[in-house]
Amino acid sequence: MCRLLSTYGKPEEWSKIIIEFQKQANTGEIPPITGIEPGHKDGWGMTRSNIDKLGMETVGNYLGSAMEADEYKQNIDSLSTPPHIFMCHLRKATPGIPISLANAHPFHQENWAFSHNGTVYNSNELKSDSSFRFTSDNSDSEHYFHYLLSYILNENLQQTFPEKIIEALLNISVSFTSLNSMFSNGSELFAIRYCTKYEDYYSLSYYETKNGIVISSEPINIPEFETNLWKEIPNRSIIRVSGYPLEVQIFQF
Repeated sequence: MCRLLSTYGKPEEWSKIIIEFQKQANTGEIPPITGIEPGHKDGWGMTRSNIDKLGMETVGNYLGSAMEADEYKQNIDSLSTPPHIFMCHLRKATPGIPISLANAHPFHQENWAFSHNGTVYNSNELKSDSSFRFTSDNSDSEHYFHYLLSYILNENLQQTFPEKIIEALLNISVSFTSLNSMFSNGSELFAIRYCTKYEDYYSLSYYETKNGIVISSEPINIPEFETNLWKEIPNRSIIRVSGYPLEVQIFQF
């Protein structure tokens, strides 16, 4: 139960977009479940592509609410220019998963970074490459990440990245509320929208500008963006952003 954001390229008003997203720590939508408190205040994190666009590197992971953290704006101000790819995550912890710094997204493995919104039940039953190192406190999201990455990096499968991702999603053996996620290898950006309930909450939308793209759990409202130009990603879809001029592809399954 989190809020996700990623950018690719150099979308206009980049820093204003990221600062506006910070507010969703307080105002972001939550699922219609009795007893769920408002807010996404259980940790947050940022990651960016490295200078060679060959991997992702941590900008920072933190406990608490992004709205109460001076480091949020400090991190944005420290980036003199928008990274090729940027990801930010505001966490609302799944009951039973510890609120800890180790469980703050995004997670990293190999040259990939990953963030997730949803709950994956019995996630430790998901098979993954045994060489992957767990860094979390048994986060269901990190188990899911390693499961996906095992397919993506499997050189025995003569498939494109999207084909491998779809195969992984169709073969998942455990139940879940949502597999919504964003991940990148520093060169390309992917996002999955796949939920089994609460479609209004487990949403993903994207906005194309002249020089980049923004993908978010819910639209970012800044004066420079026209609300009607946000496009919702359909459920059971993958979006892939790559190249220059950028190419946006949506694969439904």
